[in-house]
Amino acid sequence: MDPGPQLGQLITDGDRRRDAIHIAVAPVTAAEPLAPGQHVGLVREGSFEFVGPCDQNIGIVDPYLTVGVEAGQRFWLFLYPGTVTGLRHVWTHPAFSAVAATVKEKLS
Repeated sequence: MDPGPQLGQLITDGDRRRDAIHIAVAPVTAAEPLAPGQHVGLVREGSFEFVGPCDQNIGIVDPYLTVGVEAGQRFWLFLYPGTVTGLRHVWTHPAFSAVAATVKEKLS
């Protein structure tokens, strides 16, 4: 299987193909002021919420932000490629919401 683009590495083989990728993201809170693209990790013992620079970075601050993130602001953390060990997609669709509401009414 073709591994696709190797993010975080320079292209050294002349590859000119275009591709699309999935990047795992997590909603987190800045423990201190951070810059877009800055490498960060979890900084509070037992908390999956607060991130900042540390010895065990796990990803980067949303690189598409056009301004810095202030302490206490929430943003999307882009996890490093190849580090996710499980994956799921969450989606919604109006038809499924309507069915769930109908079933709930009938059960009441």
